[in-house]
Amino acid sequence: MDEVWFHLSNQLETLQVQVSVAVQQGHQWCITWLEQLRQFILQLCEEQHAQHAKDIALRTAASVQRGWQEIQFQYYNAHWNTLGFYHQLGTLCANKVSRREAMFCFTGIALGTVMGYYIGVKWKPVSGHIHHIKAIVCHHYYGFEDVSLIEDVEMPTIKKSNELLIQVKATSLNVIDTKICYGYSRIYRRLLNSKQKEPPITLGRDCAGVIVDIGQGVVNFDIGDEVFLAVPSWAPGTMAQYIIVPETQVAKRPKSCSFEASASLPYNGCLAWDALVNQSVIKEGNAKGKRVFIYGGSTPIGCILTQLIKLWGGYVVTACRGANAVLVMKALGADEVITINETDIEKELEMHDKYDAIFYTDKHPIQEHILKKHLLPHGSYVSTVPEQLTSDSLGLICRSIFAGCIRIKLLVQYMFGFNIHQWKEGAKLDTAYLRALCELTDANQLQTVVDKVYAPYNIEWALQHVLDPNSIGSTIITFK
Repeated sequence: MDEVWFHLSNQLETLQVQVSVAVQQGHQWCITWLEQLRQFILQLCEEQHAQHAKDIALRTAASVQRGWQEIQFQYYNAHWNTLGFYHQLGTLCANKVSRREAMFCFTGIALGTVMGYYIGVKWKPVSGHIHHIKAIVCHHYYGFEDVSLIEDVEMPTIKKSNELLIQVKATSLNVIDTKICYGYSRIYRRLLNSKQKEPPITLGRDCAGVIVDIGQGVVNFDIGDEVFLAVPSWAPGTMAQYIIVPETQVAKRPKSCSFEASASLPYNGCLAWDALVNQSVIKEGNAKGKRVFIYGGSTPIGCILTQLIKLWGGYVVTACRGANAVLVMKALGADEVITINETDIEKELEMHDKYDAIFYTDKHPIQEHILKKHLLPHGSYVSTVPEQLTSDSLGLICRSIFAGCIRIKLLVQYMFGFNIHQWKEGAKLDTAYLRALCELTDANQLQTVVDKVYAPYNIEWALQHVLDPNSIGSTIITFK
């Protein structure tokens, strides 16, 4: 092996000398060209006849051509005979290097290459300027006791051209967040969520905030815009000081209300709008002549449904709990209010005419047949409570089969250009609905209903309040 390296070093030294000579020759020619160019310019300035200038230009061109030919000659003379070197190296290795030594040599090169590539791909340099933010996360799927505010979450950064970095000012806490604490939608989260597949996961399904940075491909928003948005149950949550979202999920928030009030609209407002327009007999903007019953009128969705139906000309009967809820529902425009705790709801409904549409939005269960039998023949029954997901209770084998089916559907959707965010309730979270809600709010035709506002460190109290049967409207978490 020593002899191999000796000959190799000789070849490299020869190459270095030849390259050095070529560089020196090139340097000398450059100096000569510059001097001739200077003389040419001086002569152009001094001579009066164009013919003399033409002769000078021709001589300069001839000199440049000779210089270029000289550089080419030096380059080709300094060119390394690669094939000859490899032939000589092979001959030396065959005579002086055993197969064992060659095997160890090539094995070391291969292992070093693989390890170097792996380290280069996986190693991430630790920056000395990493910023940490606060976020409300669920550490395990065991309930509220595993939810807490943490302050060492790494600041998110924009990685795609269509993404926005949003500073969250306020976010609402919904019933679905309480279910996520017990593992709701965990299978879809593993399959569809590229950032938080397993706990700890960030809670929150909507928020209002300010854009502080944008990707290069963003066209509809700018830094400083005040926006609000909603995300599906399997997506990364919004209960953090800063979040990253695509611009296609964001709309400008209402200017006539605060960030806390704006945060009460996106998730519940989209579900309410979808329930009315896409799932019931009511047409968008037209509920004239329709009798509607809302079981759970004081819930966040119920408050929005009541106002939209009245705005569109319908007759609204709601059922809610507590005297305060009755006053709020009357203020929102409900024609009749039934107090659930004080009356037998089934007997009370028998005293009323049947309904064109019934909406079930309450946090507490009721037998659906009790409500459905009070529908007109062509009426619609719509439930806005989070549906039970069979996928969350599947065993290992069935879960693997289910995951395979979902991945096939994802591949098909990708081929046809569908948006991944349209899975499950994500299809109901349309930015067109957000813009419509914003316009109605700014026109004072839709009132926001906020019951209580909590600081992030009081998250456990906030979760308990969401499930309180006497709560009215939205529960808000504010980041200051």
